[in-house]
Amino acid sequence: MNLSIDDLDFSNLDKRLSHLSKEQIAELIAAYYDGEKIKDLLSEYEIKTTASNLVKIFPAVLNGEYCIKCESPIVMHLESRSYSNYFNNHQKYCSSCGHQETSFCICEFCKKERMEAKRLEEESQKRLIEKKRQLLCEHYEEDNWEMILETDLSLEDRLYLAVILRGALSEDTSYIEPLENIKGKIAPTIEYEREIIITLTGRNILVPSLKSKVDDFEIEFVSEDEEQYKIAYYIYKVHYRLNVMPEDDDYDAMIKRLMYPHLNDEEGFKDFCYGIWRQVALNECLQYLLYQMHKVGYTFNPGEKTIKVFEELLEHFSVSQIYSIIYRSVANSTQRYQAREITKIHAQNSVISSCESYGQRAIAQGWKLTHYARLRDLPETYISNVLFTSIMQIAELGFSEKPTPDF
Repeated sequence: MNLSIDDLDFSNLDKRLSHLSKEQIAELIAAYYDGEKIKDLLSEYEIKTTASNLVKIFPAVLNGEYCIKCESPIVMHLESRSYSNYFNNHQKYCSSCGHQETSFCICEFCKKERMEAKRLEEESQKRLIEKKRQLLCEHYEEDNWEMILETDLSLEDRLYLAVILRGALSEDTSYIEPLENIKGKIAPTIEYEREIIITLTGRNILVPSLKSKVDDFEIEFVSEDEEQYKIAYYIYKVHYRLNVMPEDDDYDAMIKRLMYPHLNDEEGFKDFCYGIWRQVALNECLQYLLYQMHKVGYTFNPGEKTIKVFEELLEHFSVSQIYSIIYRSVANSTQRYQAREITKIHAQNSVISSCESYGQRAIAQGWKLTHYARLRDLPETYISNVLFTSIMQIAELGFSEKPTPDF
């Protein structure tokens, strides 16, 4: 390979070649690629380096291009003569500033550009956050929300409010802490939890508080001028405020009434409690089913059939008795799977059918089913405690007895 002096970049010449003239360096490179022994070249040109390192100290080669940052010549390293292509065109760089056409270039120009881009992005984010904060302040300003009269709250509203207030009311009672921070569970299943939260927020009984972090909200602009927008929020992350007007203008007294509601004399109290009892019981059955299924490695998503089966069982048995049915059914299906009588899919799908058939036999033959206790892993939830202990005043009977309107 013949390279002229004009093809080489001597601006950053290695000091181990500094005793050679440009012509000698060009001759050295030509001799190297012509296959002469490296040991002889090191001796002849009096170069103090190893044979494997010689090619690494050769001056870079000009490739005829110029840097887009500083307009200096672009160069590339020479590769070992064992390579088929002696020019490393994939790692070309600027002979002056070191710029490379890569996303991770560390030349001063690129570092400054990245710093500037970061600064602009941070400023943009600050403006966006400030605009977001302004829109949230305007939207959630208390004066913009019509308050719900305490006397207009339904039995369901009062029950759900008692659950949330007991679990998340701030110490000074002025707001509701993020629900993700509640110690314990609001309800037995995540679906029932969300139903409770969305019921209260959907009726504007609970409204996001401006104590919330800006990041707890998402704003989607639906017009180019950004005048029209939609606000969404993370229901477990925001702080809430109680958007209810006391019947006696005494906020503290109202908080006490809402935390510990006395609903016995309310119209429809018995029917309401019976309906909610069944709903809580159903969700406790689903919770226990999923717990036992997960424990043996099954994946299962309860559908309408599962719900219908448990609703029928709750006509005759308590949650604690249905626990025994579920435990037995999961154990039997697991035993058959481990004995390789059925596949894992068949095993997990057979659990509900087993619950149904065992329950029907128990009903037909009048069996007295075993009462299981609550598990330490599945403690009583807020909805169960408030409903059974505070409102219905039957405590553990809500778990150990079947739902009935005659409590």
